[in-house]
This record gives sequence, C-alpha cells and structure tokens, in this order.
Amino acid sequence: MDQEYSVKSLARAMKVLECFSVQQPELGVTEIAKKLGMQKSTICNILSTFQKCGYVVQNMQTNKYHLGTKILHLSYIVNHHLGLRDIFLPHLHKIAEATHEVCYFGILHNNEVLYIEAVYPSTNQQTRNILGERAPLYCTGLGKAMLAFMPQEKAEEIINGELKSFTNFTLCDPALLRSDLEEIRMTGYAVDNMEHEFGVRCVAVPVFGASGEVTAAVSVSGPSPRFDHTTMVKHAETIANALQPLQRCL
Repeated sequence: MDQEYSVKSLARAMKVLECFSVQQPELGVTEIAKKLGMQKSTICNILSTFQKCGYVVQNMQTNKYHLGTKILHLSYIVNHHLGLRDIFLPHLHKIAEATHEVCYFGILHNNEVLYIEAVYPSTNQQTRNILGERAPLYCTGLGKAMLAFMPQEKAEEIINGELKSFTNFTLCDPALLRSDLEEIRMTGYAVDNMEHEFGVRCVAVPVFGASGEVTAAVSVSGPSPRFDHTTMVKHAETIANALQPLQRCL
C-alpha cells in the first residue's frame, strides 16, 4: 500500500485520522494499531503530533482520542466554499453560454488559486472535474484578479517571492507584475496572456465580499487566437454584468 504514496509517513498518519467515524468517534492506541496493523509506538507518535497541532484531543479519563476542532475548522472551509459554488453556478452557466468559452470559478487559498468549478458551454461537450486544483496567483487570470485587490502588504509578499516562469510570457519581474496589477485595478479585470500555459489566454473579474475584501474570481479561458483585445474586453464586460448581483453581497 505504501508504495502508492510519495510520502509514506504522511499516508500512514492520514490513515490514523480516517479510523475515526460516527460509529467510533473515540479510539485508543491499541484499537487504532489493530485496525491498521501498525506498531503501537508508531500510532503514539502520530497521535502525539496531531494532538499538538490540534487535530485530535485526548480524553484524560479514558486515555482515548477523538477528533479536534482543527478538523471542524477545515470542514467549515470546505462547506463554506462549496456553498459559494452553488450560489455562483447559475451565473457561471450564463457566462459560459454568452461567451461560448469555458468559465472558471476560483477562490484565494494559501496564496494560490483554488479552483472550485469549471462550466463548459453547451457547444463544448468536454468536461473536467477541476475541484481542488491549484495554481499560482501571479500568472493566472483568476489569481491576478485577486492579487490586484489584496491588502498591499500581503500582495507584496507574493510579488517579492519566487516568481517561477511557466512560459516566455510569465511576468517574473516584480516591477512588470506591479504595473500589470495597477492596470487591473484601473480596468477592473485581469488578463492571462499565455502566462501560465502557452496557447491559452484568459480574462478574469474579481468578486468582493460584503466588507469589500476580494474573496474569489471568475474567468473565461480559451485558445489564444480567439482572445484578441476586443474579445477580451467584451468577455470582461459579460462576466462583470453577470456577477453584479453578487458583488459585495456575500
């Protein structure tokens, strides 16, 4: 089993967490070791680490363990953003049909774009489950749309960090990236000019929460020959109009 994983110790640790269930919310070291066929000393080390990180809690009366509030927090994040997906989905379909291009919805997560949904127009039978995929902020349409409106201090951390080149068009010079982000703030939309994937262009619009913070972004993407300047401006307007009812409301 371990040969399937790149980090075997991490895979074993995750198996320990997966032992807990509604039927067995509290387990002891011996019970987990028996379930997994592992040494009790290994289980103790794993549980001790999880306990220090807040992912499990030990019942001092029984010496058994149960899942901690950190797990609850992660569950809240998943449920919250899947809820956002349901809210945005009708609008994503409207954008995809109006532009005849693939429409993407992503959120900000750990200084990356976390893709929540991809909607294809009815003229395109291709489908792809993109939920959970991630990409850099500085070289994607969705990412730059959010990066441009993040708090300056946080944005500068990313701009001054590692800017890996994915294509010849990737903006790896902080000064050029800052200039691009300034233009995004003026126009209200971001353009990915083959910066993350050669031959693919993208235009994206940020989504703002009730308190004015940027929370997500929506884009359309397709082959670069179909995305000239005039077309991208038109697509940006289509996205912005479709998202208008949701801006600063969630």
